[in-house]
Amino acid sequence: MLLGALQVLVFAGAGQWAKHFQLAMNWWKWSLVGGWWFSLLLTIAGAFTLLGENEGNAGWYFLGFVGTGLIVGGAILLKVLFVLNKPAANQS
Repeated sequence: MLLGALQVLVFAGAGQWAKHFQLAMNWWKWSLVGGWWFSLLLTIAGAFTLLGENEGNAGWYFLGFVGTGLIVGGAILLKVLFVLNKPAANQS
């Protein structure tokens, strides 16, 4: 329930956030961001499912390793979105 409620807020605010930072999002940028968000939600849901099935170590390792990789990947994706938004200094 909490993940579903969070997604409503994220989807409602994502467009406004992109406009605020003037990211000029197009279909492939939204696809990358959506894929990252889906992967993050799937990782969280999978980890807590493992925890609920008394596979605690597997759940924490899954959340730790895959979740850390996704957070790093998300930071890289955010940096790429900001770099792609900057106008080139030497364009004529």
